[in-house]
Amino acid sequence: MYHYTECGLSNVFLKNGFVIEQVDGEDYTSIDDMNNLHNAIAQSLTDNHTALCPAEFKFLRIELNLSQKMLGYRFGVSEQTIARYEKGQSVIPRTTDAALRSLFMEILEKTSSVGYFLDLLSDAEAKQAAREILLEEVDNHWKIAV
Repeated sequence: MYHYTECGLSNVFLKNGFVIEQVDGEDYTSIDDMNNLHNAIAQSLTDNHTALCPAEFKFLRIELNLSQKMLGYRFGVSEQTIARYEKGQSVIPRTTDAALRSLFMEILEKTSSVGYFLDLLSDAEAKQAAREILLEEVDNHWKIAV
């Protein structure tokens, strides 16, 4: 068995699908089909009903190829919040955990509903925050400027 810690998780072991070669007295490991291996790890994480630990949360984010900033944007939180989740400095809310799992499952199944709604929500919040309110005083009364 090979203890596959290179993925950032301490609990992944490979029964086969790898070769260890010795070159100049050093061991070198090559692993077959890394993309499918990482998809299998992610599938295992998304199917598990226990809360994601910080390393698992980070693994799924990286597999989604999202920066902390982009994931934070999609979830309506700051990138520092995502960083705190990944460092174990903040508890990952169960809804965020479920949304990340759903987002990954959506990618595997090639559907778009979860990502679409997360983008829609974050976009609406961003537009609301960026909206300026322009007022003017007319005849001693404030009103929305046209």
